[in-house]
Amino acid sequence: MKPKYDNAMINRRTLGKGLLTASAVVAGAISTSACASSPALPVGTPLRGAWTATGSLRRAGGVLHYATIGEPNPSVPPVVLLHKLGGWLSDWRHVAPLLAKGRQIIAFDLPGHGGSRWDGPAPYILTLGEIASLLVGALDEMGIDKVHLFGTSLGGCVAVSLAAFWPERIQSLAIISSALGGRRTLDQIKIIVDDKQTDLFDKNGDPLPTTPEQLRQIFGIVNPQKISVEGNQSRLAAGRWIQPCERGVAITDIAGMIPRIQSPTLLVYGEFDKAYHKFRSVVEPTLRNGRTAVVKNSGAFVMQDNPDETARILNELLAGA
Repeated sequence: MKPKYDNAMINRRTLGKGLLTASAVVAGAISTSACASSPALPVGTPLRGAWTATGSLRRAGGVLHYATIGEPNPSVPPVVLLHKLGGWLSDWRHVAPLLAKGRQIIAFDLPGHGGSRWDGPAPYILTLGEIASLLVGALDEMGIDKVHLFGTSLGGCVAVSLAAFWPERIQSLAIISSALGGRRTLDQIKIIVDDKQTDLFDKNGDPLPTTPEQLRQIFGIVNPQKISVEGNQSRLAAGRWIQPCERGVAITDIAGMIPRIQSPTLLVYGEFDKAYHKFRSVVEPTLRNGRTAVVKNSGAFVMQDNPDETARILNELLAGA
């Protein structure tokens, strides 16, 4: 039976309620944030963290931006980190240094997000396959054959696609708080994303700000204040690329790709996550070589809500892979 698709990222349309009141509050918070405190910094500049280097790679039609911790270790595959829809590599800045134990950590900004800029306007749909291909090309150019791949939300869906179609490149896989549903039609996508998100995006497709209380209600976030401020910054950087990526998730049979994955796989959920647990019962039985872990005292954005426990769980996967 084809699993029912109930995209948790799309459910964020409910976050837009009450935005007229919230906008002034969010704007004030952003003005004191790390990114906004330096007006000279371009949109998408990573927030302060333990990154030891940043770089960019020209790919077809754009530039992929990335940050690293540590030097390459020829005997140990690096860890590649992929962020959430409307996020950026800075989402991982508290977890990344805790994973850097004798191995290099590479966090990418996905296309249109953070510092990864693409030529021209965003497409109507940016598919998961396209993004996965761009990442494989980037790894080829960096001389990296195999990686541990950890992704959340949009990044988790991209990671599924990459692991399913390039299994030889994946040493281990962590799929964190991701909408692992089935395929939607174009007509369904138009209704769900285009017609019903008018309170979350303006008429041009630019994202409207969200509030801490909305993150708590929809995603079960335990520490929503700071995460809300940073989320509005990263959503601003992603701009009109958020909805095309969301459509790319919706048009893909992600659940159907799970059985293709050959590597050791870890499903990760936050203890109080209200958005993604519903996919577990469908996907978990189809894993060839997988298990599930729950991050205590965390909502859906585990790497931001409880980075220490998230890193501990991911380090266990690394130790066994």
